[in-house]
Amino acid sequence: MFRRWMLVLLGCTALMIGLSSCDDDEDTNGPGTQPLISQVTATPAIVDAGGQVTLTVSASGTDLTWLWTASGGTFDSPTTSSTIWTAPVAPGVYLVSVTAAATNNLTATASRAIGVEIGLQVTAATASVRIANQTRIAALAVGDNLTYQWTATAGTLSQVTPDTVLWRAPEALPTQNPRVQVVVTDGSGNARTETVELQVTAYLPTDAPIYRGDAYCAACHVGTHADWSTTAHQTAYETLAAIGMGGNAYCLGCHTVGSVGLGADPALNNGGYDEIPIAALRGVQCENCHGPGGNHPGTQPTLPVSLDAETCGDCHNGAHHPFYDEWAGSGHGDSDLLDGGSPARNKSCAKCHNGINAMTYLNNPPAWVNPSANPTVVGKINCQTCHSSHGTENRADLRNAAATDVVLPDGSVIPQAGAGRLCMACHNGRRTPTNINDQINNGTAHFGPHHSCQGDMLAGTGANEAINSGFAWGSSTHLQIEDGCVSCHTHGRAGDPANGVPNYTGHDFQPTVEACQACHGAISAFSDVAAIADYDGNGAVEGVQLEVAGLIEILHEAILNASDSPEHRQALVDDYEASIGDITLSTVAQRKAAYNLAFVEFDGSHGVHNAKYAIQLLQQSLLVVEPAGKAARPWKLLVD
Repeated sequence: MFRRWMLVLLGCTALMIGLSSCDDDEDTNGPGTQPLISQVTATPAIVDAGGQVTLTVSASGTDLTWLWTASGGTFDSPTTSSTIWTAPVAPGVYLVSVTAAATNNLTATASRAIGVEIGLQVTAATASVRIANQTRIAALAVGDNLTYQWTATAGTLSQVTPDTVLWRAPEALPTQNPRVQVVVTDGSGNARTETVELQVTAYLPTDAPIYRGDAYCAACHVGTHADWSTTAHQTAYETLAAIGMGGNAYCLGCHTVGSVGLGADPALNNGGYDEIPIAALRGVQCENCHGPGGNHPGTQPTLPVSLDAETCGDCHNGAHHPFYDEWAGSGHGDSDLLDGGSPARNKSCAKCHNGINAMTYLNNPPAWVNPSANPTVVGKINCQTCHSSHGTENRADLRNAAATDVVLPDGSVIPQAGAGRLCMACHNGRRTPTNINDQINNGTAHFGPHHSCQGDMLAGTGANEAINSGFAWGSSTHLQIEDGCVSCHTHGRAGDPANGVPNYTGHDFQPTVEACQACHGAISAFSDVAAIADYDGNGAVEGVQLEVAGLIEILHEAILNASDSPEHRQALVDDYEASIGDITLSTVAQRKAAYNLAFVEFDGSHGVHNAKYAIQLLQQSLLVVEPAGKAARPWKLLVD
């Protein structure tokens, strides 16, 4: 304020008149009078940087000519008695002068000080803003070393650049129009203030049903809402905002309500976050998965419940998070594999082969009871089978089998498997010692364990250990890996989505060598993990998988050679799986060894899950069908 009054004072008092004559020149016009400048007016006397001032001079004399000069700025007409001066962009005090000249060469000069301040203009992209929506407000200022301070009487501000902000309207209509103010200060401490007034309008949806937000659902679904409130879905928007993408429209669809999910239609004006971005619609909420609830319970007593992976896949896909894409190509996502021979429709198989039943089983294994009739609906083993959308206390909201002391068929409890217990609940051999003994003594058309004995193998139990009841069966240390199956079979890694290399989430459930490298070093294949000794007796110490593969081949041939007749051997050669469990075609010794051969083969890892247990089973079984093998083969017999 002090500076402004000083500029006014300068403008009013700095009028300097100078008289001169041409003493050395002959006055060719004869005697005359001296021009006299009585006043120089400036309108306005103080101007914004780059602004314009109208200048007018009053003087006495005849046939006068004019010349305007200044310490800065420009004139539109410097040789007339009235002119417009355009101020410089730098603030300060500038001296504007005018010289009047008569025909007798006598002149008079007068000067006027004009103050130039910071120039400032504030504009909003739109002055009328719907509740919870945004408008961009920019300040146009001129000066050196400017700083900006923004405030608002209502709503919130987020600064994009020093001279630009995004103003977000309140989530309810204010009692007065909000005002956004900016104070701009230059390097010398000179300040200028401008304000823009905004109008907030109501939001009125035109399409039904509308979205309500989780608080509406919580009024009735108290427990479910409380469970969901602990999940990462609830804080999905905060996760986005934490990386600076809280305003990214591409990302918001999956992190808020109304654009993506069951029944979502971005073309509708029905109250999604894209139309009314209020805090109540942030996060992945009930209506993302059950559809808009505006008509519930009224005209819509129930909302849809979808157990399809596609509901999750709407968001959990693409290069950044390809959970769905990987799952779709996995054994779990292949309905032909799951329903081969229709086990998914068999009531005794439903708990693992039917995704809908498996969801119930894995949520509470001890309480499971096989359905009384064969299921009529086949569901894939999908996201909902293993994860609870409403949340659990387990890692990644896995169902409770991941925390239950799951008991393998032989009675073994495996708490050290951690979250891997969820996998083991289904991936086990389904056979007790009694079942195994019955197969060996009485035969069966489905000889061997169930084709999913990975959990038993990892735990080092469940095979035909009675083949040598006095043997001290060993086990490798893979069961001690944190969360067992989960750590190796969903071992994700970062890709480079920006350059077309997607991230990897591990939801094709294929083990990766990266999961092994922390312990086994920089291997490029599982077969690179070397065995300690030559266990198959071929004269070379190879990778564990090759040693196991060699033993499998030797044991299979030994079982064939142990046949009690050429005809029976040929039957095994022609159709091994159909003949090995037939007591008329195989011997008890063959079936004892064949059970362990099937156990190792069905596990599928060729020793990776449990090298010690697999090698011992194959070697001890070989000694039964080929008693001379120990002496005849140059192998290392694994006994510890």
